[in-house]
Amino acid sequence: MNRQSAFIQLPSVSMQTIYKTTQEIVKSNIPFFITGETGVGKEGIAKYIHETSPRRDKPFIAINCGRFSAELLQSELFGHEAGAFTSAIRQRQGAFEMANGGILFLDEVPEMSLDAQKMLLRVLDTATFTRLGGNEQLTVDVHIIAATNRDIEKAVTEKEFREDLYYRLKGMMFHIPPLRERPEDIAPLVAAFIHEFSAEYRKNITGITPEALIRLEQAAWPGNIRQLRSSIQAAVALATTDRLEPKDFPDIYPEFIETLISIWQTLPAETQNAIWETLQPETQHTMMHEISMQSSTSWRGLQISQMFGMSGKAEFLNIRDMNQNQILSAVARKRVEQYASLREAAESLDIDIRTLQRYARLEESDS
Repeated sequence: MNRQSAFIQLPSVSMQTIYKTTQEIVKSNIPFFITGETGVGKEGIAKYIHETSPRRDKPFIAINCGRFSAELLQSELFGHEAGAFTSAIRQRQGAFEMANGGILFLDEVPEMSLDAQKMLLRVLDTATFTRLGGNEQLTVDVHIIAATNRDIEKAVTEKEFREDLYYRLKGMMFHIPPLRERPEDIAPLVAAFIHEFSAEYRKNITGITPEALIRLEQAAWPGNIRQLRSSIQAAVALATTDRLEPKDFPDIYPEFIETLISIWQTLPAETQNAIWETLQPETQHTMMHEISMQSSTSWRGLQISQMFGMSGKAEFLNIRDMNQNQILSAVARKRVEQYASLREAAESLDIDIRTLQRYARLEESDS
């Protein structure tokens, strides 16, 4: 079983209804609009539609509209001619040309600029477009699947998304419920991900214990399928037995944090990052607190993303070349910058204000 098959064999009533409905209309060119929380499996459904449609032998192109600036997104979608903008040194095909005859999946479509929305509407109405900086009209045959984790009707009401484009895309609407509302889908997903990562890490993991599976089925999974996949990746990397056990999941087995900390340095950076992404903020906080309290130098070489978890923006702290004093100072000074008061900064690390101030001055006194 590969990763994709996990998305097309989910037994919950809600997912089975979606599969059945898509099969009834997949031969048409009606646009699909998929909504649901981040990580819930919207692209998986789009791929399912592609692989079971008459267009299965043609390209499937996915574009996340939220990852590009307005200018770059238009280039990604429609291509550009040489000289269209400063870095356009040669002609480039866009997603519409590459997806000709197949399916174009537009994720986070409300993030498109209004200019890009206007161009998209034209393609949908006329099946023609021009590359940026060009005059040649190009014709394409593309089936559009749009998706978002936002309230699309609210975006329309607030004039962030064109109403005419919304109704043009709203051929068939699907809402994918969050994973916490369909726990019966967790077991087949877990089996698929165990198979995937056992092969990747060359481990003979044959399954998961009933106790561990029950805990996974009871977890909230705010990151949905994407978070579950990362958790299984980390668990397979950490596993010492042929079946995953509760101890292999730090967030559902807090006692394992101490063991995780003790072996952290031995894990590859990729595995460290995968594990860190699966941890809840409270668990990340516990690990950070352990860093600040330890005198051991075993944390040298640690690089953790989203270490400080402020405003949803990822930050990086590379302590590869730092000594223990410098690590403590970096953590303390960053918290002082991010919180409105010393009291809040100290509480975020579970230490008193005087200790926080001492940590913040460590690097200076150490030099």
